[in-house]
Amino acid sequence: MAAVLVLFDPTANPEATLSQLSTLVGTVVLVDNAEFVHPWCAAQEALPHNVLQYRNANAGGLAGAYNAALSFLRLNGISFSQVVFLDEDSDVSVLAAFMRDQEVMRVLASPSTAAVAPAFRERETGMRGRGILLERWHVHFLARDAQGLQTVTLLINSMSVWRADALKRIGDFNEGLAIDLVDTEYCLRARHAELKVYMHGSHEFLHTIGHRRIYKFLGRTLQSGGHSPARRYLIGRNTAWLGRTYVFKEPAWSLFFCVGRLAHEFIGIALAEDERGKKLSQLTRGVLAGIFMRRLRLQAP
Repeated sequence: MAAVLVLFDPTANPEATLSQLSTLVGTVVLVDNAEFVHPWCAAQEALPHNVLQYRNANAGGLAGAYNAALSFLRLNGISFSQVVFLDEDSDVSVLAAFMRDQEVMRVLASPSTAAVAPAFRERETGMRGRGILLERWHVHFLARDAQGLQTVTLLINSMSVWRADALKRIGDFNEGLAIDLVDTEYCLRARHAELKVYMHGSHEFLHTIGHRRIYKFLGRTLQSGGHSPARRYLIGRNTAWLGRTYVFKEPAWSLFFCVGRLAHEFIGIALAEDERGKKLSQLTRGVLAGIFMRRLRLQAP
């Protein structure tokens, strides 16, 4: 098994994560994805023997970091049957128990499996992510406290374990998307390659997405994304583009999930965030770009 750890935040210190990972997997690729050389990487004179460093400089965003790391492993002749993707803030303390779980081992041994991941809990709000299962005309949301192995359609990439054969079958991550919905688009491609994706709710890890904030809307407790105006443009563009692209293949996802995601973004910004004008403007621009612009240079699925 290999691990890909992507380092972007110049203030992050991955030492503790690398220390744990290097004892759990055969090879770790530490991808320096900061625009300029990451300060921690620049200061290192030696890394654990099974940790390889790759400088990607944010080429292709997060998708580019994944593609570069996988190519780097293959070019160096490092064989792996599975790979786990991690962000600099992912809590890897659950990984050992997760990989020893008999159900996890069983599904990873199956050629029909693409990936399996533990459930994640947002650090800043304490809310647990919900599993999502798509049907052609319906979107099912699993209970937040769902336990055991669950068949789902979508996973976040952080802490997801992918079978190497499935990665080859699905192909490269879409660098046109750069950051937002890279994992969602990849899971949709796995689904159309007739590969299965699972979440194991009995294992849970802490993760941070943006700077989320709790708010109330129509009696429901929700969390806003907390992303910057520039990221709001990408979220709007990528969501609209994917909704447009998959409208005939996955009508429920395009018509309900994508529209719902955009509505959630607009409401969250308006009710819970600062810089409302800039964020709403950038999100609107992104949506229009995703719907109407022809030269997005995004790869077709």
